[in-house]
Amino acid sequence: MPISTAFQKRVNELVADTELKKVDLAKAGNFDYRSLSNALVYGIIPTTSTLVKMANYFKVSLLYLLGRTEKNDYFGLSNETFQTRFTQLCKEKGVTHYKVSQDCFFDKSNISRWLSKGYLPTLEILDMLTKYFNVSIDYLLGLSDFRN
Repeated sequence: MPISTAFQKRVNELVADTELKKVDLAKAGNFDYRSLSNALVYGIIPTTSTLVKMANYFKVSLLYLLGRTEKNDYFGLSNETFQTRFTQLCKEKGVTHYKVSQDCFFDKSNISRWLSKGYLPTLEILDMLTKYFNVSIDYLLGLSDFRN
């Protein structure tokens, strides 16, 4: 798992703003305590699904949570899922799922896991997809209706 001091700092700031114990915070946010602890102590970035849960709990954008921006553009959850957005963006760009995997240099089997099993891409693949489709990570994941 990747490590980020910016992410670690941001999570520590957000946790400090709450009045909950860390174990209660993890329960309230419906994410794993170990993921929260690893983020706070080591800056370990958890899975995408855990990042989404954290962003939603703290009501922050994913870019803000990751420490990539100082501007929090959180507007609440969209009615769209990553799977819907990915399919929509492929249609808009006129590309097949296979073409996306080729252009972004990841195995096409990832896409079938995303679409048929509801998995989310890794942060690394999400970064590639946001550049490929020219959208924000929050839009791609359905955390925002604003493309950029």
